[in-house]
Amino acid sequence: MVAHCLLNPETRLKGLETVRFDIGPPLIQLPCPEAGYLGLDRWAVTRNQLDVPVYRRYCRSVFLHQADLIEQFAKKGFEIEIVGVADSPSCGVGTTTKGYHGGRVWAEPHRHVPGMGIFMQEVKKELERRGVGFDLVEAGRG
Repeated sequence: MVAHCLLNPETRLKGLETVRFDIGPPLIQLPCPEAGYLGLDRWAVTRNQLDVPVYRRYCRSVFLHQADLIEQFAKKGFEIEIVGVADSPSCGVGTTTKGYHGGRVWAEPHRHVPGMGIFMQEVKKELERRGVGFDLVEAGRG
């Protein structure tokens, strides 16, 4: 299972480098929660901005179909590996972002910090709830 933008770089935030990722089948492309929720013309956001109940519900809802399929693959004996994206506020596995504390729009730096993105937290929680074994890894630097 791979983060959406690893296979479709057009969903990445404008201005970020394309992360090259190559893997063989079977392969499930996870949805891009940020593109679906905020659109392709979105501004950069940080994990703390996305850590709200409505975004977490959205992440859970867009993952359910993939969770059903992943559960079936696991029952057939496939090893499940989920690949997130370094420094992502949604798909980070070991690194995410922090900053932008609201107010009027202005240039404000954000920083990359240890932690897991919101979407990956919800993916992890759902698969654990279903008793599916999996590994989480992170690809590229944003």
